[in-house]
Amino acid sequence: MSNTNEGGCLPIVGFILYAVVIIGSGILSWNWIEPKSFVGAIGFMILWGILSYIGYLILIGIITLLSEK
Repeated sequence: MSNTNEGGCLPIVGFILYAVVIIGSGILSWNWIEPKSFVGAIGFMILWGILSYIGYLILIGIITLLSEK
């Protein structure tokens, strides 16, 4: 019997980093927009979604590079 652990802790690290990307992009969006009205809040949520998506794509690229051997 062989004990191969191909995945390691990379999925757990990826999940934690994904949470960091979401929170970080939310803070960055809030500081850029500083919503004071309903329209500002909508702009904040749109920017937060865009920055989260970009951060997610970068994170997936990094995880893919790290998982290749």
